[in-house]
Amino acid sequence: MSPPEDLFQNILSSLNDGIFLVSEDLNILKGNLAVEEMFRRSHEFFEGWPVSEFLPDQPQICDKISQTIQAGSSYHDIDCRGVRSNEKTFPVRLNLSPYTNSTGKIMGAVLLIKDSSLLRELEETSRQSDYLFTIGELALGMVHEIRNPLGGIRASAQLLRQELTDPEHREYLEVVISEVDRINRMMERMMGFTESKKMQTRPINIHKVLRDIVVVEQENLAQKKGRFVQMYDPSLPQIEANEDLLKQVFLNLIKNAIEATPQEGEILLATRVNADYASRISGDIAPRKNIVVEITDRGQGIEPENLPKLFTPFYTTKAKGSGLGLPISLKVVEDHHGTIKIHSQNGSGTTAQVLLPVKRK
Repeated sequence: MSPPEDLFQNILSSLNDGIFLVSEDLNILKGNLAVEEMFRRSHEFFEGWPVSEFLPDQPQICDKISQTIQAGSSYHDIDCRGVRSNEKTFPVRLNLSPYTNSTGKIMGAVLLIKDSSLLRELEETSRQSDYLFTIGELALGMVHEIRNPLGGIRASAQLLRQELTDPEHREYLEVVISEVDRINRMMERMMGFTESKKMQTRPINIHKVLRDIVVVEQENLAQKKGRFVQMYDPSLPQIEANEDLLKQVFLNLIKNAIEATPQEGEILLATRVNADYASRISGDIAPRKNIVVEITDRGQGIEPENLPKLFTPFYTTKAKGSGLGLPISLKVVEDHHGTIKIHSQNGSGTTAQVLLPVKRK
């Protein structure tokens, strides 16, 4: 007894990957729910349309589909680009197979479509996390090794300062003590970066966090005759977070934006729900949606070759920067099951995106 037709339909509907059934003339006959979400179009829209409408300007893909239909060939892991209804392109990976009727005649091709954009983001996030973990482990050992002799240096300098009567010599020791204290503060920041602590979280409104920071920092921006532009989504759901730690993150990102902003420039603070990215969190049955906070300046932007280095500890382009602000911010956000993305074009400003999962209902 063959399985009922609706069973196959239910299986196709439950797949996370997209399926296109393509006819001999390369028109789309059917698609599952996953391709509707992937291409942001309903099945009524794409059924009957040429497959090239959704994989445009890639004649080699249509050639391979034709070969699949004519010769029964199969192809695996073909990288190409799809286009959504908003005309934004995204990377996809295709598997092509022929499909036949009951007599074995090839009737068309089955396209298994994987959205590679999320996979690439996850791979990049994983690389960042692995790199930060390795650096963190190394840094933690260095912190312990450095802080012990620093304490001895500071104590010796204090004792020697008490013995000296020459003001100039005492001033030299003041510099030594001051520099030791500065290194100690850096070590403390590194300890915060490397050590994992149990966070105390509660439901918070991200707009309150942003408004509090704007109140503190608007005077610094006003010195450049600049201003904040706040465009917040009033329907934004709450998140589960540690408010103090997130304030540290957004204060750092906003300070960076102020430093990059030219005279009479604007900094845009915007929030929205992100429909393209979901967080899978241990203990949750379904993935959670994310809110997005965007901080955009109109500065000179970041050189393309410097973008991959931004979250590297101690990397900085500032004369007095420590190179720890962004790595620590990333760690805090990742501890909240979120991520940070930096988008920049040289000469056209920079946008820092912070994605955080919404509060579990």
